[in-house]
Amino acid sequence: MIQTRLRATGSLALAAVVLLGTPSMAKLPFRPFCTCNVTIVQTPSRPACLESEPEIVRLCPDPAGLPSFDAVTFDLVVLDALATPVSNSEVTAFEMSGSVNIPPGGATKDTTDLEGRASITISQASGYGLIGVCTYGVMICNVEVRSPDVAASAIPTGCALPTTGTSFVNGSDVTNPSCGFLARFGSVTVGENSWWDLNCDAAVNASDVLGQLAKGGVLQHFGHGGALGAKSTCP
Repeated sequence: MIQTRLRATGSLALAAVVLLGTPSMAKLPFRPFCTCNVTIVQTPSRPACLESEPEIVRLCPDPAGLPSFDAVTFDLVVLDALATPVSNSEVTAFEMSGSVNIPPGGATKDTTDLEGRASITISQASGYGLIGVCTYGVMICNVEVRSPDVAASAIPTGCALPTTGTSFVNGSDVTNPSCGFLARFGSVTVGENSWWDLNCDAAVNASDVLGQLAKGGVLQHFGHGGALGAKSTCP
């Protein structure tokens, strides 16, 4: 299933009043004037996840892993405070919060054209948290990422995925006493155990581990993984 949502990042009318007559802001991205079109290809389908804000995308750390999880594409129009296009500005993805880690090759980059348009896709990640899309030091939009790879080892300190080395989906992701799926079983409380709800049924349970009802779970991704990338920032 493919679902697309156009997200305006602020109020044009209010921003125009506030910044009227401030040409020094020209040619720098101004978030309230920018738009971000988010398209999530869901594998397998689970449309209930997309009713949240920010949108939820499930990612696997291994591009060759089958069945694959989701991928998300951001189509941006970047404007300045005078509502004119910002061209030749690099657009990148970066990890905003949580343990999420984009591996090398897990996200594309782009540069805005003469109309301020650019498009990037994120198809791989470990951990969980927020990933933002950034240009010229301005965060334009973001998504929530959930992955079956939540732990680097079976002990609590393994919940903080390192920025070098490798991480794979294995038994530690289920049994880690702090961040493993078993430790997070129960009804979902947003911000506490919502990252582990892979099938978006408002509960963390055996279905998220076993992948029942073709929703995709930890067991479908055992052995998937690879190199961890250094955390990115918003340049």
